[in-house]
Amino acid sequence: MDLKAYVRLLRFHWVAILVLTLLGAAGGAAVAQLQPPVYAAKAQMLVTVSAPVEDSSQAYQGALLSQQRAKSYTTLLTSQAVLGRLTDQLGLPYSIEHMQSHITATNPKDTAVIDVTVKDRSAGQAKQIAEALGPAFSRIVSSAENPAPGGNDRTPVINFGTLDGAELLDDPVSPRRNFDIALGLAAGFVLGLAWAVVREVTDTRIRDLQDLAQGTDVDVLGVLPRGGRRSDKEFRSGLPGPPAEVQAYRWLALTTEIAGRGPRPRAYVVASAVDGDRTTAVAAGLAIALAESGTRTIVVDAQRSRAQLAVLLGVSSQWGLVDVLNDRASVDDVLRRWRDDVPLHVLAGSGTEPDSGAAPLRQADVAELCNGLMRRADVVIFAAPSVLTQSDTTIVARTVGQVILVAEAMATRMPDFAQSVQRLRSVGVTVLGAVLSGERGRRSRPYASAVEAPAPVDGHDVRPETRGRPHAVTWPRGASAVSRLEPKGGRR
Repeated sequence: MDLKAYVRLLRFHWVAILVLTLLGAAGGAAVAQLQPPVYAAKAQMLVTVSAPVEDSSQAYQGALLSQQRAKSYTTLLTSQAVLGRLTDQLGLPYSIEHMQSHITATNPKDTAVIDVTVKDRSAGQAKQIAEALGPAFSRIVSSAENPAPGGNDRTPVINFGTLDGAELLDDPVSPRRNFDIALGLAAGFVLGLAWAVVREVTDTRIRDLQDLAQGTDVDVLGVLPRGGRRSDKEFRSGLPGPPAEVQAYRWLALTTEIAGRGPRPRAYVVASAVDGDRTTAVAAGLAIALAESGTRTIVVDAQRSRAQLAVLLGVSSQWGLVDVLNDRASVDDVLRRWRDDVPLHVLAGSGTEPDSGAAPLRQADVAELCNGLMRRADVVIFAAPSVLTQSDTTIVARTVGQVILVAEAMATRMPDFAQSVQRLRSVGVTVLGAVLSGERGRRSRPYASAVEAPAPVDGHDVRPETRGRPHAVTWPRGASAVSRLEPKGGRR
């Protein structure tokens, strides 16, 4: 992973990393708090060698012998013979193994000194053991190393004594609270990074523009930043949110006009891969942005079971799309003007049809309606349900021929989005582009799409090729399903 990958990792998972790091520090503090204090007493012991008659060479040899003996005594100090006698002498309730784990002896290099450290949960007992260890070991050394009375007077005598006295350290040597907290902090941070890496690898959600651009070959028409708290009245007076979000909707309108090349009137379907994305809100915002620029726009709510467009735009009508298709109402009766100063009309009912067993829409009826609406406006936008769960979306998309797919940041999964693109293309629908809604971190400026502007030829817009992207089925250039399904008769 490069530096950008780690920055991205911290950007999306910093909360989890921080929580796990703090939990690790809290765990280290808890361990330090639960452990009983352990005290230490230190003592220094000196090994000396003397002879009855000494000269300089004998003194030097005696010094070397004391250093060699000090190395051996370092091991013998914690032997079973010494510690067994010590426990019997002091009446300690400890085993030999326990004593060996709590007594350490070291010999500094090129010295005859032995440093002894005794640890115990009782400060007084640690000092008592350290003070008694030297005399107990000295008696063992004298009986084993020194000659018996009446022996050879030239045999050197080895002495083992304690320097000063045992010194009790002021503070407990365990637990080390700061060390335990630092260790827990480091362990929690490493665990948090590991969790973030696993989450990064296994998470298939579309989180930002990079995920959307790398996961599909569909052009990104716009990125709508994440707004604050919204209400049902958000689109009743105009584009909602802070200036950055308003500009994002206007940029989306511009890039959609550029991407949807061809003579007007035009029609688009705004849909999502799965339920839960803000498809209706994106369609409403796009329609308002187009209408504010002077484009005659009609937005149609094609979501029979989740009709929200009328509420979002603040219009009231008891008739909806299905009523028009079933000849229960005419287009003129259903269309509602959004605002008098904006050329935007809305075809949306206030009710819902939750019955999932209702008959699907008929493509010929949708085509006839679409042709009628395109005679009244420059742009017609259908807010359709999800591609993967509703067949109506495919029917409307085949009729219109152009779809704008909405992906909700941190909600839409890339496999679902890719599958919806494949499904639409397999039936000859052009996926005009994608819109990322709710993206974080782009509050200050709108996203500008990389879609190139069309080159005018003889005063007419020309729709270029699809830049080599794979389509299972493609309509002839400039044609759509609407043109293939000419209405047989007008609506009343």
